[in-house]
Amino acid sequence: MRFPSVAFAVFVLLASYALSVTPASAAPGSADFYTAPVADLEAFTPGSILRRQPVPQLDVLGSHTERILYRSADPRDRAVAVSGLLITPARAWTGPGPRPVIAYGPGSYGIADRCSGSSELGLTTTVPALLPLLAQGYQVVTTDYQGLGTPGEYEFLGRVATARALLDSARAAVGETDAPVVLYGYSAGGVASAAAAELVSTYAPDLSVVGTFVGAAPTDPLLRVEGQDGTEWAATMLYTIDGLIGAHPDRAGEIRALFNERGLAALDAALNFCNTDALAYGSLRSEDLTADGASLGSLMRGPVLGPLTSANTIGFTSPDLPVMIVQGINDRSVDIEQSRLLAQRWRAAGLTDIAVREFDFATRLVPEFDHPAANAVAYPEVIGWIERRVAVA
Repeated sequence: MRFPSVAFAVFVLLASYALSVTPASAAPGSADFYTAPVADLEAFTPGSILRRQPVPQLDVLGSHTERILYRSADPRDRAVAVSGLLITPARAWTGPGPRPVIAYGPGSYGIADRCSGSSELGLTTTVPALLPLLAQGYQVVTTDYQGLGTPGEYEFLGRVATARALLDSARAAVGETDAPVVLYGYSAGGVASAAAAELVSTYAPDLSVVGTFVGAAPTDPLLRVEGQDGTEWAATMLYTIDGLIGAHPDRAGEIRALFNERGLAALDAALNFCNTDALAYGSLRSEDLTADGASLGSLMRGPVLGPLTSANTIGFTSPDLPVMIVQGINDRSVDIEQSRLLAQRWRAAGLTDIAVREFDFATRLVPEFDHPAANAVAYPEVIGWIERRVAVA
């Protein structure tokens, strides 16, 4: 069911990227919404909505928008509260069955709590990216991921943590219905949607997931770090290490021992970074940060970080649902080899229903566009792919 507003929504999306330096106009959520304890959290089932907060400033395209807090489970199976957005179109769904749900994994805005996707900072790019999906009449739910804005540690690009956060957001949206779900993620969100595709059959078999979209996703953490080392975005490679320290507090000492004084200071500083802070921090060479002068990539192959890196690498478990992978070949934020390697690994693992789309813009675009560009221009094709997945649900 294709609404005529798709072209308009894509146009708005492109314009929004150009204007993304302007803060979103939504009122920020109160600190209590994110951090106030939830009584007897363990008693709630995964996906239960614990708290709601209307955000009328974000009622775009005639929708109703809420911040939500929902129950999830961390990689150690402990109950955690995760925040996000739930956006429901006001118009009645006229397609077959219940209204489909798009579980959307936002890209990374940083690892400080203030960088979460449902916060005022994150909303600048989160909501515009949802417009073409909302224009189709789909309900969209987003996740801020475990520990980002809410209590607990944020495991940046953690395979299990991000997958569970996304799948439980889908449960929150679906509720008691059997609505078809499409997992959708771009950039860091693509890591979440790819990981969720691998884990849905074991973690959330109750969901009717009919497809997964993975856009420009750094699903191999080693390649991500090596690709950013020495670049203007090099400080963001520290997100991965900070995430591992947070996820494995029992191993924090041996991980931090791999770094010299300058490296430890950079790791500590990065904990408070949104991406603009990381860019302002300047270029770094990881060899200048480590205790023995080895590159960070080398350490991620070593005995301390190697097993943790492998555990967070996606592609060795085949999803049992259709997948679409999209990326621009000149993407400077995430190398195109990430998408190619993911497709290669999944095919080797047995996945056959996989569509891969690469976009060649014939030149490198300005930094504000080169990474999100493929997400924007792919929307008409992706919307058609989603429609076909939903139609056979």
